[in-house]
Amino acid sequence: MKNKKQSCSLRFRTLVFALCALCLFAAPAAAGDEPEGLMSVDLSSKPKPLAGDVEKGIDNLFAVLQDRSAMLSVADLQPMLDFVANVDADPKDIEPAKRFGGRGICLRRDVSSDLGRILKFFYNPGIPNYLLCPAVLRMSGWREGCEFLTRSKGLWEELPSLSETSPVMVRGREYEETTPDSFAEAYYGYDLNRLIILLKYQGRNVLISVSQQDGKSEVGRKGAILDDTRWDYFYSGQEGLNRGMIGWMDTFTYASGSVQIFVEQDADAPRSTVFLFKWLKAGWAGMNVVQRSHIYDGTLRYVRSFAKVVESPELTPEYLAEGLHNVLTMPESRVDELIREYARNFENRFKDDPKLQDSDYAKVIRDGGYAEVLDTQARRSVLALEKLKSMLGMETLVTLSDETPHPVAQTVPADVMAAARHEAVPGS
Repeated sequence: MKNKKQSCSLRFRTLVFALCALCLFAAPAAAGDEPEGLMSVDLSSKPKPLAGDVEKGIDNLFAVLQDRSAMLSVADLQPMLDFVANVDADPKDIEPAKRFGGRGICLRRDVSSDLGRILKFFYNPGIPNYLLCPAVLRMSGWREGCEFLTRSKGLWEELPSLSETSPVMVRGREYEETTPDSFAEAYYGYDLNRLIILLKYQGRNVLISVSQQDGKSEVGRKGAILDDTRWDYFYSGQEGLNRGMIGWMDTFTYASGSVQIFVEQDADAPRSTVFLFKWLKAGWAGMNVVQRSHIYDGTLRYVRSFAKVVESPELTPEYLAEGLHNVLTMPESRVDELIREYARNFENRFKDDPKLQDSDYAKVIRDGGYAEVLDTQARRSVLALEKLKSMLGMETLVTLSDETPHPVAQTVPADVMAAARHEAVPGS
């Protein structure tokens, strides 16, 4: 009888917590709760389904990603590429079929850049990938053994010889850690598999990047969006959510997938279309509590920060790589010194922010203590982001613009160097 009562009690508590989780993730933010810099997303409650021939192309891409023996069908990709390259209306109210246990979204934007410049930014071993989308990624790196690391030339060097019938294909496995999300302000780390395809379509250069999360993420940790327009975020290191009485809940991203397509519309102008198909399953106790609006908001954050970097007239891929080199190769002693400065300045700027008034958060940043929360990889990612900000003319929390060149320090662990430069991260 006792076991039966305990079982009923457990089921009741599970139901209560499940309802709390659904309210947390599904309800719109109350007035004043929306993080600074974020915009509300108005999506149709009855979206139109994505056309079947477009879905067929997406099916083929994921089949090739998941199975090396699967053949890429350029013919199956044609309707998808035609939709991506030529759709005029905003596709936000078109919903792709459910995948990976989660619903999906479509997002289309134009950026003022040719594909060569995008590739030199996005797939350059000298530029950490997370710096190209700093509103959504805190850290990232290639795992050892991926094909991207063994290539003898850059992907941008493939563009002059691209054809419509013989795509260039590259595979890789990556690690990513996100910035705090906009609906629970938790951040997650996970692995994903990626397939990169370069081809010609109707005479235009096209990049297709297909990714799928590999297994469940690490448990979500408490963070805060302090200023999304300036890429200022807080990472507590503590497991849970930044949400009152259910802050203790263990949440995960269970599965995710994306198809990102860049179509070079006009190399002379220049202009490229960025199109994303994105799916996400995340929540608590195996439940998916993510709505389409949450996914769409995340992709908006991504494309806004990406455009800010790639469209900057002051920034070139070569200039950015050169500027980052000193940061990514400086001795650990110099990194520690700069991070202590960063932590003190972080406290001075944000100690009165309402989101950091929580006693646990206040303890983390008090007296420059934030420096102790940041591990080796996080420290270098912080400095790399600060360097990017300074090169974009943004306000920073640490001075890096006058850094004199340092020789590559032999004491810097190889895995740290690799992660920082978006090169090989040792296998998990």
